[in-house]
Amino acid sequence: MANIETVVEHSINHISDDNHEIPEREKPIKPIRRQSSYYTPNLEDKFRRKLKYFFMDPCSKWKAKRRFPWKLCLQIVKIIIITAQVVIFAGQRSGTVDYFERNKLALKHIFLKNWEAAYETMPYPPAVGNYAVYTKQDLIDHIDHIMQQYYRIPQVAIGTFFWERNDTNGTESVPPPIQMCKTSYNEVSIFENKSFIIDPDVHTVCFPIEPIVYKNKTVSYDILEYLREKNLTILFTRLIKIELKIAFRSYHLDLLTRHTGPACFKTQVNVLFDNNQRNGQTLIDLNTQIFEIECNGKILSEDVEDIRDRLIAYDSVVMCVVILSTFLCIRSIIRAQKLRKVYLTVIFFSNRFGKQLSLSEQLEFLNLWYVLIIINDILTLAGSCFKIMLESKKFSSLSENYDLCSILLGSGSLLAWCGVLRYLGFFAKYNILIVTLKTAFPNVLRFMVCALILYLGFMFCGWVILGPYHIKFRHLSTTSECLFSLVNGDDMFVTFSATETNNNLVWYFSRVYLYIFISLFIYIVLSLFIAVIMDTYETLKHYWENGFPKSDLFTFIEECSDLPSSGRFDDRKFKGCGLCSCFPCFEK
Repeated sequence: MANIETVVEHSINHISDDNHEIPEREKPIKPIRRQSSYYTPNLEDKFRRKLKYFFMDPCSKWKAKRRFPWKLCLQIVKIIIITAQVVIFAGQRSGTVDYFERNKLALKHIFLKNWEAAYETMPYPPAVGNYAVYTKQDLIDHIDHIMQQYYRIPQVAIGTFFWERNDTNGTESVPPPIQMCKTSYNEVSIFENKSFIIDPDVHTVCFPIEPIVYKNKTVSYDILEYLREKNLTILFTRLIKIELKIAFRSYHLDLLTRHTGPACFKTQVNVLFDNNQRNGQTLIDLNTQIFEIECNGKILSEDVEDIRDRLIAYDSVVMCVVILSTFLCIRSIIRAQKLRKVYLTVIFFSNRFGKQLSLSEQLEFLNLWYVLIIINDILTLAGSCFKIMLESKKFSSLSENYDLCSILLGSGSLLAWCGVLRYLGFFAKYNILIVTLKTAFPNVLRFMVCALILYLGFMFCGWVILGPYHIKFRHLSTTSECLFSLVNGDDMFVTFSATETNNNLVWYFSRVYLYIFISLFIYIVLSLFIAVIMDTYETLKHYWENGFPKSDLFTFIEECSDLPSSGRFDDRKFKGCGLCSCFPCFEK
């Protein structure tokens, strides 16, 4: 009775499509009234069997017409090869991205004075304070330290950092100077009576800085002395920020996965001294921009090109499989729409019963699982093309390119695995879970809209009031993340204890605010959310035991009592022309 279960499954699927409500259990089913038409009983039975065959699962279709489930097998193969592709790419990406991150950390340890590993921990909870300077002398000392380390980097760095070619003499033995950009207000005047005049317009001046070489060949890395020689100065009362721009060349070679070969990069280092807030604390940060450049050398390994070609060939196979999968799904969707409108269903019901199919009944002919498969095929196809370009060095091996490729491949893999739920739905025990989620979705969506309104109210309130006094409420995004974590019972005590203020009003408000939010969302909102889903499950469980309400379409289909194995669905005149005739075991 697999065909009956399939019809029951589709009858469940359209329960909540019209009014988004589960029909009442006592609602009677109105019989379909026939009217005079040119349809004979034999032709009507033929239409009924055609519709019943359309809504069968692949196993029932195999019994009915001995048609091999190509789409099912293709989806299984596709999931396997896509998962393998994602695993391979993840290994490649982790090595490249890890190189960029560690390269940046190495430069911070080299250039930033007194940099410690404690600054490299996760941002929350913060292990130490901000990396900053608070006096003029500290700022000057940091700039001097950066100059000294830059000109000594071949001697002090463990990593492979090479100076850029100097444009003045065309060699790499003498490094190009560091570029210093100073951004300041045009005018800041402070008078003895505490009044002041500030011109809000800013200007930026960039100039090279170099060490001073004396006649006795000694070298001085004193930025103030250098500025005095060049008739330049740093006016701290006007200073907004200072940027030091440095450029290096380096290469990356992963000897464990040699198929990637050597990759050469130009690293643009930007050290920022940020005094924009003018609050006495000048924050220091180092950022890098990495650009891939062409390597002049090569790696002496015969396996590199061979392994790379194999990976490109494998990606090409994945592309062919997803293109075939897309073609089969689009063909099935087109055939379903022809069955719905062009060939018989809409016209037949209009002529035979004098009524039009409802929107929910017509949507039964649009298989959203096929739409999901097409979307994941498109994402996988785009990601595979991008991966081939990275493998063949058509695209540079930058972190941004790897991120984009990983998003495409990862999203495609996620949707491919979600598509497995369609085939689990062919089994009754799994089907009721899937149908419960689908049927409860409209009510859950309405409930979440109401909960979202409350959530937004608490979010903006907490951000405005607690933002200056609580690290988790400092920004709107972190406020939302904090509240969402509280809903899931995460880190509650730290959220209570992290409020730093001497204002008793704010301190007591934070307690009342957190108690109300946690109690409301954990004890009430989540409980009601679960109750909505459980109510739908109990209703469907009752229908499963006592019969499901059926639309006119499925009432008409269930009048066909032919089993899939009866042979009446196979209307082919020559059954020996198919693939199954070549393999007698398929006929069993």
